[in-house]
Amino acid sequence: MKLQEHVALVTGAGQGIGRAIALRFAREGAAVAIADIDAGNARRTADEIRGLGRRSFARTTDVADYDEVQALVAETVEALGKVDILVNNAGIGEARPFLEITKESWQRHIDVHLSGSFYCAQAAARDMAGRGYGRIVNIASVAALMGPINLAAYGAAKAGITGLTRAAALDLGDHGITVNAIAPGPIETDLLRTWPADALRERAQHMPIARLGGVEEIARAASFLASPDAGFITGTVLVVDGGGLAAGSYMVEKYRQRKQGTGTGSAAS
Repeated sequence: MKLQEHVALVTGAGQGIGRAIALRFAREGAAVAIADIDAGNARRTADEIRGLGRRSFARTTDVADYDEVQALVAETVEALGKVDILVNNAGIGEARPFLEITKESWQRHIDVHLSGSFYCAQAAARDMAGRGYGRIVNIASVAALMGPINLAAYGAAKAGITGLTRAAALDLGDHGITVNAIAPGPIETDLLRTWPADALRERAQHMPIARLGGVEEIARAASFLASPDAGFITGTVLVVDGGGLAAGSYMVEKYRQRKQGTGTGSAAS
């Protein structure tokens, strides 16, 4: 119960990774405010949290709207008393070749991921600073750390989040607030499960740990970074990707060995 007496605000918590984080926080003892652009999903997650015996508050919010974010934080403080923890999870994703990305799609990615994370972090940090304590966890992506295919807008926005994480960590440290990011790899969410089953199995073979990640694994990482145990960790990007980023181009050889059934081997360049 390492989050007992804490109040967390999780954006994009109506489903997927955000929902898993919110429920994990509740099981660790926190009251949790749920923000999501889908009102029905937000209410369902809040109901689940109340079913665990924790207080919860749900609000329909577009994090790209500055005024909505101010209202979200103010109403969370009114309903639950404070904000100790913020998780910036709300996001969108649209795959398009670089030459086909529209101005509107580019701008929406920046508005939701980067501006939304800034708006929420600033508003929540103002409440945290008054008490000299806070934890901000931003959900980035391995797409921020490598070149994603057909995801230039998404990757650029997520890369912006990693830069925001480091800058905010420096500025907010004097207020007792830590700021960190998690960069998930391929996680088995509803969106990913729209892929054909054989494509999912093949995708897993491109990872050193030959499976897709689960939403609960991201939730456990967020729970640690949001806890008092992580008080000397700030400005970091924690990669949770089954080793894909570490493997880099060597994963091509690992994949070849798996396909041929030759086991592990050495590859040097």
